[in-house]
Amino acid sequence: MKRNTESRGLAVMDRLRSTIVLLAATATIFPWNAAISAQDRVIDLRPQADEQTPLANPHKGWYHHFPDNHPDKYQIAQDSHLLDFPGMDHLYIRLAWSYLEPKEGHFDWPVIDRIIDKWTGHGLGIAFRISCRETSADRVEQQYATPRWVVEAGAKGGHFLMGKATGPEGPWEPAYDDPVFLAKLDRFLAAFAARYDGRPWLRYVDVGSIGDWGEGHSWAGSRRECGLAARMRHVDLHLAHFHRAQLVVSDDFVYALSDAQERQTLHEHVLKHGISYRDDSILVNGYLAGTSDQFTVRSPQFFADAFGKTPTVFELEHYGAVKRLGNWEGRPDSLVAKHGKGKKGPDYFRGALRLLHATYIGYHGYADQWLADNPELTGELLNRCGYWYFLRRVSLPAKSRPGTEVELAFDWENRGVAPAYHSYRLHLRWEGPEAVDQDVDAGNRHWLPESKGPFTERYRVTLPENMKPGTYVLKFKLHSPEAERDVLVALQPSLRDNAGFYRIGGVEVAR
Repeated sequence: MKRNTESRGLAVMDRLRSTIVLLAATATIFPWNAAISAQDRVIDLRPQADEQTPLANPHKGWYHHFPDNHPDKYQIAQDSHLLDFPGMDHLYIRLAWSYLEPKEGHFDWPVIDRIIDKWTGHGLGIAFRISCRETSADRVEQQYATPRWVVEAGAKGGHFLMGKATGPEGPWEPAYDDPVFLAKLDRFLAAFAARYDGRPWLRYVDVGSIGDWGEGHSWAGSRRECGLAARMRHVDLHLAHFHRAQLVVSDDFVYALSDAQERQTLHEHVLKHGISYRDDSILVNGYLAGTSDQFTVRSPQFFADAFGKTPTVFELEHYGAVKRLGNWEGRPDSLVAKHGKGKKGPDYFRGALRLLHATYIGYHGYADQWLADNPELTGELLNRCGYWYFLRRVSLPAKSRPGTEVELAFDWENRGVAPAYHSYRLHLRWEGPEAVDQDVDAGNRHWLPESKGPFTERYRVTLPENMKPGTYVLKFKLHSPEAERDVLVALQPSLRDNAGFYRIGGVEVAR
């Protein structure tokens, strides 16, 4: 009879959901080797760690280029290609200014709003780069990425391709320090920011107003250097109008300066104003000979300096091009085979991800093709990018009384490549004769990546005075109030209930 009663009691504990009591509490750093009461239980969760299941979490993950400079590039053939993609976080809209302001003061926002409205309706985010220089002339918006009316207003520039003047049939490149060009760009950025800055789905905005495809260099254009003063001016124009969005700049934007001191000055200016970095060049053929030892990351120090405070972005060379050139598989005739010392494309991706400390990662191609080729790698890289939380062990009292303070020690580890840049809440649930929910600050902002942990937090909570005595199971989950999503932890899915709480262990509550 006693065994049957205990079984029914455990079943009731797993089913009960009753009055929720929200209690304020604090979280502080607590060294694990500090004294733990002999009455406490230490539950080792390391055997329950799960390194295989892909975790789609807020504020990190994959992104899809569309449109990609050209409005038809990388169109999504079926919605499911993005909606079923593990950890798809946002679309990266990279488009010329000319599409959005075809006439001075006349803005054609529906060009991008159609994309924004559809995909944010499915819960995805959006990021932007608006370019002023493209390298094709197949339509007027591409030839004049800076709108033609800016040229007609007197902005200086010329038609260039691969270091040579082409005449009027080639793509036009502005003089990036020209006052007419800057005045018109200033007014466009003001209108663009007034419409999109601070939108809840906006992940970041690239400073993309200099260089080929907005990358900050003119390798496919005039090959003339744009100086420090002009680059500072473009950065400051974006800072003047985007007050809430995270700004990002390509490392090429800084590295394109030939003078090392000027490069450092611009880098410091970028960091000072909370601007982050993206790398547009991983596995680009031209970098394989000189930078294979660092996975084609040319400027790792830029990212090392930035990632502690701001999320960084990883961009693969066009996946189709990487495959065509044989670099993904390491084909014998490829540059990867020649310079990679046995590495293949996935090895470059993994290594670059670590050096870039990237929170957002892109395959730069068609989602269905990438996923069909790389199903397991997709989940692996999803977990590794940004933060990836493991809970190693928990100390909790074996017994407690209503109305008393309880101290819980959680031993956390971050096996990702970056910290989280948002604060998360730890929801505790005491499940037994009733369900009592408590909410505390998780303290996650200082859980640094890889070997910088583990981090042990002591959470102090007070049990309600009128809490019913009995056997309770303590459960937890992390939650992002900002994203209105739970933050999944690398524990076996069998520990997680239908409400998203992970089971830890039992506690007796007695008068």
